[in-house]
Amino acid sequence: MTITVSKQEFCDRVAELLTLAQNGAEVVVQEPDKPELKLANVPVRRDWVFNLHPGAMVMREDFDEPINEEDFLKGNM
Repeated sequence: MTITVSKQEFCDRVAELLTLAQNGAEVVVQEPDKPELKLANVPVRRDWVFNLHPGAMVMREDFDEPINEEDFLKGNM
């Protein structure tokens, strides 16, 4: 379902329109004949798998040592 509103109507109904977008509606804000903004629900990825590749990232032994500012600014890290 697509709902088209003006900028003023969007400002007046923002909470309602955000709820509609979260529930699957597409909200288009246009003024007067040109669409300017579209709200749509974006699915959030919730299937993260932690520790999938153990050992793939290794921390340097000196990671907690103070950084020499001159070397850091030159890119010699």
